Amino acid sequence: MIFIDIMDIAGTAAFAISGILMGIKNKLDFFGLFVLGVFTACGGGLIRDVILNRGMPVLFTDKTYMTTIAISTIFTCLLYKFITRISVFIQIFDALGLGTFTVLTAYQCILLNVPLTGIIFISVLTGVGGGIIRDMLVNEVPLIFRGEIYALASIIGAFSFYILYNRLDSVINIYLCILIVFSIRSISMYFNINLPVLKTDSRSIQNGK
Repeated sequence: MIFIDIMDIAGTAAFAISGILMGIKNKLDFFGLFVLGVFTACGGGLIRDVILNRGMPVLFTDKTYMTTIAISTIFTCLLYKFITRISVFIQIFDALGLGTFTVLTAYQCILLNVPLTGIIFISVLTGVGGGIIRDMLVNEVPLIFRGEIYALASIIGAFSFYILYNRLDSVINIYLCILIVFSIRSISMYFNINLPVLKTDSRSIQNGK
């Protein structure tokens, strides 16, 4: 389906740009930016392909992905100086990539008759996997582990797609559920809504208490 291919490329570009901007923020060289873009955009997809036993990951069989990431790298490097708040744009593109890959993976899982628990697990892992790798490569605690409403947005998106699969046209369902994930993630960031995190006294931890 051409629509699915277009959304897949859009998600790849969105995640790649979020990774490249993170690399710029951490002063990586051009090669480092490209590598970070690759892992951010395709890290989750690699995990998905292995779990679903799809053979050689599409990253290595379809040159479209590498081409998209290379173009995204050049595009971002040329225009990043016009971006005054890099962190905000990282979060926006990351939210778009999260929604796109979560929903597209849920769709693929349904076509393969994967049960609901598997659909949610694989979709979330695909959606958050690239971001986890990106953050770890720049020595940051991944967003998913910092109380951010990140994986939860992905879970809701995957579950919503499953529930609506036989009730809506597939294209409408994909658009709607991507919007659901993006909206949940964006609203939580804008209003600083986070999951509860246990607070400890760092001095007590350092003293072994």
